[in-house]
Parts: sequence; structure tokens; C-alpha cells
Amino acid sequence: MTRCVRFHPALSQLPESGLAGYLVGGFIRDALLDRNLGDVDLVLEGDYETGSAILAETLGRESFRLGDRFRTDRFALPYGTVDVAPMQGGSREDDLLRRDFSINAIALDLNYIGTELAAANLMDPAKGLEDLAAKRVVSISEKNLLDDPLRLLRAFRFMVQLGFKIEDTTHKLLEIHAEKLTQSASERTREELMLMLRCDGAAKGLKAMDAAGVLTVLFPEIERMRGFAQNEYHHLPVLEHSLESVRELEHILATGEGLADDVRERVLNEMREIVSPPATRAALTKLALLFHDIGKPQTAQKQEDGRLSFYGHQSVGRDIASGAFERLRLSNQERELLELLIEEHLRIGFYCNDLPVSNKLIYRYCRKLGDATAMSCLHALADARATRGEAVTEQFLADHEEVANAILWHLYVGKDVAEPVALLTGKQIMELTSLPEGPRVGELKEALLEAQVEGEVRTRQDAERFILEQAGQDQR
Repeated sequence: MTRCVRFHPALSQLPESGLAGYLVGGFIRDALLDRNLGDVDLVLEGDYETGSAILAETLGRESFRLGDRFRTDRFALPYGTVDVAPMQGGSREDDLLRRDFSINAIALDLNYIGTELAAANLMDPAKGLEDLAAKRVVSISEKNLLDDPLRLLRAFRFMVQLGFKIEDTTHKLLEIHAEKLTQSASERTREELMLMLRCDGAAKGLKAMDAAGVLTVLFPEIERMRGFAQNEYHHLPVLEHSLESVRELEHILATGEGLADDVRERVLNEMREIVSPPATRAALTKLALLFHDIGKPQTAQKQEDGRLSFYGHQSVGRDIASGAFERLRLSNQERELLELLIEEHLRIGFYCNDLPVSNKLIYRYCRKLGDATAMSCLHALADARATRGEAVTEQFLADHEEVANAILWHLYVGKDVAEPVALLTGKQIMELTSLPEGPRVGELKEALLEAQVEGEVRTRQDAERFILEQAGQDQR
């Protein structure tokens, strides 16, 4: 801690600035847990406007206001952020006891920066040090939770992020007041949810949220999935299968199991990419898995032999999920990726019916999924791993792995199939065939690309002959 605080670019200048105040929140908590230190939370004493001006001069940056209810200003720096707020209440203890959880109410006076984090140097009115040692999330008071209902969701994020247990009384408060989460702004709810989903162990967080009733408050659409029986390919009802799929994805992300050696690191690195802060590709894929079968209750039909079928549940599920994603104010890019993952989640399974998978089908997959191709491959593997009904054999998962790895190899290595370059442009096709500009030209170009990836067309001469043959069929 001494080294990290002393050499932190923001903190190293504070003891000489003349400011009165203290560090608090996640920065101190993570330092005590020996975790990587991130953004800084700072409370200023005395005249806030004067202190903010001194801080702006010290950091060489101007701040911007985050919110008025809990007055907070942010300094965005190249190496992170510094959030600063005035002291609330009549004393430091009053201020600290207004916070969400005891582990976030531990503070260090600015004058102690560079010293060891001994208990004697810390302010800890809520006994957060004890809760850190016991690895538990404890709310300071019921009132504090209700002052900002987003804290009802944040408790689960800390549980996942830190590997802690939510203390029993706190858990009961989360159950009692779950409905109040709807009072939080959608944008803040989205950010908190994504922060949890990007963590390892988010599946445990989702299950804990579900047990407390928080998940249904957040997504009431999932309630029809609960306990809804499936066919002989599944050992779990719909909602339980979806949660298990998230756990299986986290297993793949942690171990790389089922991924071929020549694609493993590339796909795992891609899953860590941020789509729009703080959502990573992995976090979005987990959310897609939660929703991927949400259309099954509406499409369930019993066949003559007594078996259940769910024809069209992908498209129905996409439409249902779209409403939830809109309510959560996800970005357009996030929604497009999620809806594509849900609508196409059976495609790899279909490809397993005709192995080895052809280059043409791999091309079609990459063309259809686009930027979601790698996410969709891992989505399919997680879904398959969570499908363990009596009708499922070992070959079921092996086939899914074969297809997914073939797609990923062409995505990262053999780009001539995933991203082929047409031997003829649309203009050249029009000149060759005398066709006017229109959809038919695009169809011919698409057919040419598929013939190229299949090896039927290799040269410019082959391409011209192919196009003339295809165009000639139109005249018959």
C-alpha cells in the first residue's frame, strides 16, 4: 500500500497541497485487500469550492459534475479518475456512516499518504476492517440502502468482485426492498450490472440476485422461464438452464476448455475487449445467455409423440429481450450484438447435422454474425455444455466444439473463407451481364463469394464463366 499510494500520480501531490480531507471507498478497500488500485475517491473538508479549486490546480485538470443528490465532481486523468465530494454531516464519522457498506467506509487522512495502512491511521466507524477480514458485505443501515436504491444491486457486484458473502441481515434487506431498484436511473443500473457481469463468478451473482428477487425486478420477463420444463435434451428448466449456461461460459473463459490451441488465446483476448464501457464482450455474452431461451415458454408445442418443440423461439426471444435491453438503455451496438446472439444461437447446432462443416457454411456464419462471430461461438459452446439431458451423448458437445473451432480458425487464421475478396466487383458484374444496378447484382456477387470459398471458382476467368452461367439461368 505504501508504494502504491506514494507513487500514484494523483496522490503523490496531495500531502503538499494544503488540502484537508481523506481518501475513502474502493481505493482504501482494495489497498487493504492487496488488489489492483484503480480510481480514487476523495472527501474534502472546509470550504468545498476553495478546496476544489486547489485540487484542480494541483492535478492540472478541471472537474465536471457527476450528480447533485450526492454532490460529486470528477477529474478525468490519463491514468484514471479522481472523484471528489464535500464532507456530509457534521463530522468525519457522520460522513462515513452515510455510505453504503462498511467495507467502503474506511478512510485515510491525506496527511497519512505514504504511510502504512495500520489500524491506528485509519478511520473505521462502521467496523469495515472486521468485515474485510471476514469477507462479508454488510450494509451500514437500511436507510443508507434506500437513500440510493442502486446499492441493492451493488451489493451483488461486491459479492462477485471481491469473492465475499452477503451478510444475512443485509441479504434480508435486499429481499425486502428489491422492488425499489426500479427507482434507479436505467443508465446507472446498466453500468452496475455490466460491472458485475464482467467479473469472474458473475453466474453466482445472478443466482444470488435471483434468490433475493432482485433479478426478477430487473428483468420481469424471465419469470415465465422459471421452472418451465424442456425436452429430453435438457436436464434443467429454462431459467435454470440459462443460468447454468452463464456458469459454463465462465468455465470456458477461465480454462479455455473446448477451444483449439491455435485459436484459444485469440478468442479469450477478444472476449476481454470493451464494447462500450464498462461492458466487455464476455459480459454481453453472459447477458445474452441469460435471455437466449426466453422465447421457449411462448413457442412450446407438444408433438404427437409427446415431445416438446420450441420452433421459432430464437426470433420470439430476440423480440422479448429487445424490450428489456431498451429499458436498460443499452447502447445501439450492445443491443445489436445481444439480439444477434439470441436470434442465431442455434446456428452452430444446425451445422452439427452435416459434418465436417463446409467452407460455404462457415462463410455464411461469419457474414451473418459479423462482429459477434467469436462471441456467438462461445455462446454456443456454453449452451451445449449446459445441455445434459438423457438424449445428449458425448458426441453432442464434441460436434459443437468441432464446428466452433472451425469457424474460429477461419475467423483468425484462414481469412480467405471468413473474409473473401470477390474476384469481380458489382460494376464488373453489371458490365459482363448487361444487368442494371439492383438486387440481382448483389445476389450474383454473393453467389460468387460462396463459390470462391468452396473452391469452385479460383481465377478471374472462372469467376466470369460462373457469373455468365448464373445470369444465363435467369433467361431460361
